[in-house]
Amino acid sequence: MRLMTHNMLSCNIKGVTNGFPLKIEAEKVIEKEVDFNPDFLRHMFAKIEWKDLVEAARSLGYAELPEDSPDATVIESAADESLLKKLHHALLELHLEEGALVCPETGRKFPVNKGIPNMLLHEDEA
Repeated sequence: MRLMTHNMLSCNIKGVTNGFPLKIEAEKVIEKEVDFNPDFLRHMFAKIEWKDLVEAARSLGYAELPEDSPDATVIESAADESLLKKLHHALLELHLEEGALVCPETGRKFPVNKGIPNMLLHEDEA
């Protein structure tokens, strides 16, 4: 599972009001090379919860993203491609292969197997 996917998932258990961001418990992380596309990253930047992305990346062992969100003008300019490459690596090349996503409110663990998160709810949670 890519961190881009993680950044858009939340816990949908009935009654949960604070289901984002899901915490990551990583057992196995892999890197898969993906072609660098700066235009795609610039488009996605506005949709990303930066603080949560940084925390998720660190939970996978990647600490190269700056703590504070860069200004959108920095992302839009072609001048700082090194930041875009770090963002690219975090969002698209790091994969949670095995582990769990944990609801911040209930502590419910959603398993991740072979890179696929199982977000199905139990009958009493829907």
